This record gives sequence, C-alpha cells and structure tokens, in this order.
Amino acid sequence: LKMTASSLLFLVAAACLMPACSSEEVIGGREVAPHSRPFMASLQYHGEHVCGGVLIHPQWVLTAAHCHHRTPRGQAPTLGITAVRATPSQGPVTSLPSLKLIPFSGFTSDPESHDIMLVKLHAPAKLNKQVQLLQPRPRDDLRAGTKCRVTGWGATDPDVLSPSDTLREVTVTVISRKLCNSPSYYNHQPVITKGLVCAGDAQGQKDSCQGDSGGPLVCGGAFSGLVSGGLKCGDAKKPGVYTLLTRKVQAWIRRKLPRPPAE
Repeated sequence: LKMTASSLLFLVAAACLMPACSSEEVIGGREVAPHSRPFMASLQYHGEHVCGGVLIHPQWVLTAAHCHHRTPRGQAPTLGITAVRATPSQGPVTSLPSLKLIPFSGFTSDPESHDIMLVKLHAPAKLNKQVQLLQPRPRDDLRAGTKCRVTGWGATDPDVLSPSDTLREVTVTVISRKLCNSPSYYNHQPVITKGLVCAGDAQGQKDSCQGDSGGPLVCGGAFSGLVSGGLKCGDAKKPGVYTLLTRKVQAWIRRKLPRPPAE
C-alpha cells in the first residue's frame, strides 16, 4: 500500500514480518510499563495502527519496507508517541506527519531480504523522558539459542488478528538457518538468507504477530533487527522472520541520514 494522507504515531509495543503476516501482535508476551520503551513508533493511517517502528534520529524512524505497500494510495502515515495505542480517549503524546518514505535500495529486487525503510518526519520529535532514540547496533549474524526481545502493538491472539491497545513485549529464541530452512519449517519458502534470522519458541507460545512488523528485535541489549514476516502466529514450526541490521544496512542508514553538526 502506498502512504500519503494519514499518520505515524510513536508508541510502546510489538512485531510482524512479511506481507503474508501483514500486521502482527506479540503472542505470549506481557504488557510493558508506560513510557518504558520511549523509542517505539506506531505507523498509523486514519488512527489505525498498521506497523511498528523505531525512532533512531529526532526526524527519522526505521521500520519495515513492506509497510509502505499496506497503505491506501495517495495516503501518508502519521507518527505518534505514547505509552499505549492511541485511542479517542488516549490521544498520543506527540503526533507527527511523515514527509518522506525511503525503502532500502535492494527492496524492489529482493523484498524478503531487504525489508527495511526509513520514514522522515515533517519536523523533529522533541526528545524527553517519553520520547527517546534507540540506535541500531550492526549484527551480521545471531547465534542459535540467543534470547531476544520483540516489542509491539501486534495481535495477541492468533485467531483474532486485531492490534493490541497496549504495548507488549515477548522474549524469543534465535533458531538456526539450517533448521528454519528445513522441510519441516519453511522449506526455503521463504529462503532464510544471511540477512534474515528466525526466532520463536519450541512450544510455539512466544512469537511476533500481525501488527508487529517494523518493530525492534533487541538481543543482549542491542537493537539488532526488525520484525519482517512469518506464516501464522504462535506456530513453533513457522517462527517469526526478522531482518538483521547488518553493517551493510547500517552503512545505508548513515548515507541517508543527515550528518551531525561539526563541533
């Protein structure tokens, strides 16, 4: 979907990965304390949550590129910042219209491996206790067994794929590419390349879900990836798929963002 006439909101919440899983919620997670994840953004259209995102610069949000194709033609998103999903009774602390959407340069030719997008805001967000930055930490790989946190406003019930009103978080475990590509898992549909990583739960009780796309994967305290896709929610053999924030991705981000002023 193309973005043009709506809004992006900064919230505190969950994750999702590919077009098939379009907007996921955290499965088996817990609600986070208000304002405890002040870097979380909610990409919204007409007040409806579509994807998560991360504020990495006062005027830039990092999210998933496939979220760009989920919005109505001629509509732009709005960003808001708050501790809960914005509702009529719980308006966002900050609501900022977007100015420009920049998908990763390789997304068109390889959408599964390059599901990353920068969103430029019309004006910089004012940083305070409730609105803060989270800087990516390049990780070219994550070992199987690594524990990571996923945060988002995605669905909490795989049978009722509606966004959560509160920001939630869950701990997932990285799964080896060999296992994730095996016939009993994804069977190379999609192919889990070196730019992707699978993470979930052996019992299928912990997962990102619809609405979590674009949200952060934080491993060992480092912002290491973004929710990208996956089939089903809470299925042990169909774990969440995440885009790694590799050194190549980090270099692309640095080229797009303005340089800091010289001291």
